[in-house]
Amino acid sequence: MNIFEPIRMGLGQLLVHKLRASLSILGILISVGSVTGIVSLGDGLRATVTEHFEQTGGPSIITVRAPNSWYRNSKNQWVKRDWEEFIENKDIDILKDASEYIEFVAPIIYFDLPVQYRKISAQARVRAGDERLLAIENWKIAKGRFINQDDVRNASKAVVIGDKLAEDLYGEEEPVGKELKLDTVRYTVVGVLAPLKFMGNSNDRNLIGPYTTAQFRHTGDQRLHRLTIMADAPEYVPEIALRLRSVLKNTHEHGEDFEVRTGSDQIEQFNNVVTILKIVAGGIAGISLLVGGIGIMNIMLVSVTERTREIGLRKAIGARQRTIMFQFIIESMVLCLFGGALGILLGLGLGAGLEMVITKLQSEVPFNSVVTPGLMIFAVFYSAAIGIFFGVYPAYRASKLDPVDALRK
Repeated sequence: MNIFEPIRMGLGQLLVHKLRASLSILGILISVGSVTGIVSLGDGLRATVTEHFEQTGGPSIITVRAPNSWYRNSKNQWVKRDWEEFIENKDIDILKDASEYIEFVAPIIYFDLPVQYRKISAQARVRAGDERLLAIENWKIAKGRFINQDDVRNASKAVVIGDKLAEDLYGEEEPVGKELKLDTVRYTVVGVLAPLKFMGNSNDRNLIGPYTTAQFRHTGDQRLHRLTIMADAPEYVPEIALRLRSVLKNTHEHGEDFEVRTGSDQIEQFNNVVTILKIVAGGIAGISLLVGGIGIMNIMLVSVTERTREIGLRKAIGARQRTIMFQFIIESMVLCLFGGALGILLGLGLGAGLEMVITKLQSEVPFNSVVTPGLMIFAVFYSAAIGIFFGVYPAYRASKLDPVDALRK
């Protein structure tokens, strides 16, 4: 028997029983479409985050934080430590000397405070650091300038604000050069940030000033919330992180409890989250595939019953069992492949639709869904595998029919 004959007969069955065939392949279509769409969305998200991560020097960055005052004990309960450790200004030079491959060590302090201009008040996210914060966060200046080394050295009252914060305080007025009050202290606005939104985070209500000013006028100590270390190149990061841990252990009583995280650790954690989401999506799609496969098996059993005389006649004139079995397996595969092909188109449409929505909501950061050829090939082969798996039993039943009994029916 020519291999194209069962394919032609399978397509013929689709045309004869359009509604029944459509309902049977619906499960395959939905499962393949959902998997294709969600995986393309996940891969697009991963590519977008990775690109943004590389633009901010992520592979070369290491962050150091002091131990949290609270921790989970062996009973999974939050318990306050009976000691406290802090990162302080002195740690900047100590950690800078930990390796010759460190480009810089940038401090940061963050807190939220209300700001005021005349009688107008607004809430600000204060981010106090130095001139390196602009490159670390991948921010751009829309107006004026960013804080510089002189501002840090002199603990000057200069601040840079986000565009929404500028709009809240000054409306249509030019913000650069004007004053604002932060916790009773008057500052001068020297710059406005260009808007940047990414993964739900935005700089539009940020207020950036020198960390020395924040310490002198607000916190009253030399404590820092975080240190960002930039390596000369990504290949030096593991060695630097190892040395940083050693230095912290030698310079702090509880130095082994300090958090030292590399950019690779952060991107790996994100990739793990994406992988989990894809596994969950795959599990849901697997249930859909099971339902779709059962539908395929059902239509094939009905087809065997309806074509009993045909099967008996073919066997009576010499068709072998494996020929009959092969024919019905091919027909089952045709149904599943047809559903899989439509599912791929649905997935492409779903990915494109979600891409448009995300781009509209997150217009500052380009986002593209990614559908790889490997994903499409996998979807095709997976559909074929479902067709074979759920087509074997109906095909086996058809091949085992007795020609005499079949012709009597």
